[in-house]
Amino acid sequence: MMDQVLMKNIAPSVSVDFASALCDLLLRQNPDAPADLLGLASELAKASERGDVCVSVPPQADTAAWLKTGLVGEPGSFTPLIVEHQRLYLARYHAYESRLAAQLLRIACDAPSAPDEAELRIQLDRFFGSDSKETDWQKVAVAAALHQRLTLISGGPGTGKTTTLIKLLSLLQIINAEQPLKIGLAAQPLKIVLAAPTGKAAMRMQEAIAKGKKALGEQGLLAPEMAAQIPDTASTLHRLLGSRLNSVQFRHHAAQPLVLDVLVLDEASMIDLALMSKLVDALPPHARLILLGDKDQLASVEAGAVMGDLCAGAGLSPEFAAKLSRLTGQHLEAGFTESRLGEHVQTLHKSYRFSGPIADFARAINHGDIRKISELLAKAQSATHGAAQGGKDYPIRWQAGNPAQQDITPLMMASYAPYFAALDDYIAAMKQGGAGNELALAVFSAFDAFRVLSPIRHGAASVSRVNALIEAQLLKQGRRMNDQLWYAGRPVLVPQNLYDLELYNGDIGLTLPDENGKLWVHFPSSNGAAAESAGWATRRISPSRLPAVETAFAMTVHKSQGSEFAHVLLLLPSPQEGRSHLSRELVYTAITRAKTCVSIWGEEAQITAASRRGVERQSGLAERLLVRSV
Repeated sequence: MMDQVLMKNIAPSVSVDFASALCDLLLRQNPDAPADLLGLASELAKASERGDVCVSVPPQADTAAWLKTGLVGEPGSFTPLIVEHQRLYLARYHAYESRLAAQLLRIACDAPSAPDEAELRIQLDRFFGSDSKETDWQKVAVAAALHQRLTLISGGPGTGKTTTLIKLLSLLQIINAEQPLKIGLAAQPLKIVLAAPTGKAAMRMQEAIAKGKKALGEQGLLAPEMAAQIPDTASTLHRLLGSRLNSVQFRHHAAQPLVLDVLVLDEASMIDLALMSKLVDALPPHARLILLGDKDQLASVEAGAVMGDLCAGAGLSPEFAAKLSRLTGQHLEAGFTESRLGEHVQTLHKSYRFSGPIADFARAINHGDIRKISELLAKAQSATHGAAQGGKDYPIRWQAGNPAQQDITPLMMASYAPYFAALDDYIAAMKQGGAGNELALAVFSAFDAFRVLSPIRHGAASVSRVNALIEAQLLKQGRRMNDQLWYAGRPVLVPQNLYDLELYNGDIGLTLPDENGKLWVHFPSSNGAAAESAGWATRRISPSRLPAVETAFAMTVHKSQGSEFAHVLLLLPSPQEGRSHLSRELVYTAITRAKTCVSIWGEEAQITAASRRGVERQSGLAERLLVRSV
């Protein structure tokens, strides 16, 4: 297709940036290409690398002249660029966006058979109770989802997305089993598949599902036979779709769809436009799609802001609001929305476990509440100084100033000390005859207790500088030799998909020695057991097979999505370095990675400025979903 032709022509110019390569290609195809078209094409290429799907066409542009060049076409044309609704697209992104919108609208319009209202109300009351004095948004979300093939459930940390999901899946299985019985037939359980964009996110999803199923079982809400019908394992999206070596295509697509009845996708905000389009393409016609995520988090690294676009314009029609009110026993207001997916978006507003100063700080950032931000930072600064003198700890710590101009090494090494202690225990046990899986998991657990996050990869307060500082300290401690790349305890991040190894962008591994002292990189891997904590085994890979990995004592905020750490240290670069990187979504995402403590090192002005700046990616997806859209 055209995107493959474009990439084939650009590929040899690996030393040239995408914007220059695109313009060179256009000039080769038409040496008389208008200067204004080439200028906008260059802007489009740069915008796509920032995550935009398209750029706006200036009102004065002569698009009729552009169409005559053979470089720009209207929808359906075989040209490198497409213009539609005063937006200019790369052909491949236009195809992804238009196809995704059409597929989602098809799924949304194809409502399943409605369950019996009286019976459904009984089941909803059994799972959620019937005497809530405030709106139970989990109950509303489940009631709505049972009437739809497409559901988006958005909520911040602790709002109960997993609990909501387990109850929804249980009710889907119950309704599926009861309907054939009414006509004397036996039903096969629905085939439910759980997926997430990264291995880490898939593991967290699996752990949460296992704990949630156990909790509901203890409450008498989930019988063992019903729990068995909810899967214990989650897959990465690439593994689910069937990655193909050296190809952007997957084994599963519209002509060879996935075999499932219900697909649940967690951390949906991390999914870019291209991958979401390919995923929806691969769904069988009858399948339900349930997307879970937090619309306030950072958008995907690649182009698009799919979760945000799909959640825009959420609202209930008067008819659906009345039905949900009857089912849940709660009064729900109708809300006008022009989005045809408005009724398919359910937001969980109440947090059940994410509370206290960290939650308050995240909300203040999200709402741009400068007064509250200053108040919490003042408390954090006071508590930081108090803790240094033996005072009571506070979950937010703030060190004012530019971290690039101060010594941040002691804090980082002290915070990673438990990790190195667990590593020493593992090595000692291995020398005495072998360490068990529990000790390996203890090393991973200790490593995930702390993480340094930065908005930038390179620079004074960047990921690369932090990793270099820590490795310099390890050299002094004798934990690594000079210029030694691989050493015991080196954490690594996979920055790209390695299909042959079944490793994917964002996966984290730890370098551990075997009984002979040989180093292996261990990656967490599901063992498929529904143990109390969804126990994890590790699989090991030789470092020689991992040439592209990066040291991961520090990671970008983008790469941290889908993860949780007990303690997070967020480094904010100087205004000169970080202005284009800092945003409300970035700081919110970083803060909500922390479970018990978040340390922030940077200027207050940087934090307040970020809270005022939201990320707006150019896209036409939300508009394609409007009622007036054709």
